[in-house]
Amino acid sequence: MVTEQQLRASSQTFFDAFSSSIAPIKMLSYFSTTLPVTIQHTPAECPHPLTSRLDGSNAIRSYFDLLATHFTRSDARIRSAVQVNAESRRVTVIASVNWMWRKNLKIVTFVIRTDSGPATCVMRAVDADSPVIHCQEKTFAQASL
Repeated sequence: MVTEQQLRASSQTFFDAFSSSIAPIKMLSYFSTTLPVTIQHTPAECPHPLTSRLDGSNAIRSYFDLLATHFTRSDARIRSAVQVNAESRRVTVIASVNWMWRKNLKIVTFVIRTDSGPATCVMRAVDADSPVIHCQEKTFAQASL
């Protein structure tokens, strides 16, 4: 049987790795390879936290890859006593961390969806002395980083 002390030490080791921003691939080493694994990352006020679950090692690796690619983290610290239940093998760590967008974040796709009428669509704007060019009633697009 796993002891409370072992669970406490393992969770501290994981938190230390998370805090130090180690490589995403190394974060995977803290997750089981024999049992299903899950990460759930939601705002504290989220009324439906289960909708933000990531299941499986590929999803977990992608999660840490996204964090490393788009954010830096600092000032990670445990806010209160770690709660350990050896019987259920559950550890609860209440912590905080500061997240910052990386400054080198660049747009890779920029797509816009326009539902406005022809007279107000910026993509239909023409110089006063240019001939009018007709285009479709609606323009569809979307944006992503």
